[in-house]
Amino acid sequence: MTLKIQIVIIAIAVLAIVMTFVFIKKGKLGLKIVMPWLIVFLLVLIFALIPKFMNWAAHVIGIYDPVNMVFFLAIIFLTFIIYGLTMSLYATKKQTRDIIQKVAYLEDKMKQKNDVE
Repeated sequence: MTLKIQIVIIAIAVLAIVMTFVFIKKGKLGLKIVMPWLIVFLLVLIFALIPKFMNWAAHVIGIYDPVNMVFFLAIIFLTFIIYGLTMSLYATKKQTRDIIQKVAYLEDKMKQKNDVE
């Protein structure tokens, strides 16, 4: 990895981390949602600051080429993100159904009350 690429990657990772914390502070993002992204940004920063660490980590995991390890980690990360989004979507669907049922119940009660008067 050339020095120019290292500097660009470090700058992007630091900017992403700072922006993430700004969004959390402004209430635009929740810490629970952002945590996996922060981990990725920190790993990218570590791999950019210490390029030999990626070689060592790939060797420890048993991956021949460090570039393949990047793809492997990306696939794992995306799988976790999709799983988390699926769980969140299910929870939102359940909440929506519950709210719709409560509104329908309240509308029925109001209609019955208006019919009696």
